[in-house]
Amino acid sequence: MGYPPCQSIGCVSKGSWPELVGKPGAHAKATIETEAPGVRAIVIPKDRPFTEDFCCNRVFVFVNHDSRKTVAWTPKIG
Repeated sequence: MGYPPCQSIGCVSKGSWPELVGKPGAHAKATIETEAPGVRAIVIPKDRPFTEDFCCNRVFVFVNHDSRKTVAWTPKIG
């Protein structure tokens, strides 16, 4: 999977979405991308490897393996 080009200048003011834990991953993605224009939310299983470089324009949304793919823990910019 390719990630969006990294931008770490001008980070958005809201950096995390704790209120999305337990919500469906697709809902979390839509909420994050609406509240933080220019940020891309990437929904991935919580046990999948991912890049650990910090980028202000990216949020990983880690989801459980349940039928709704609910958010496992707080999505954060990075």
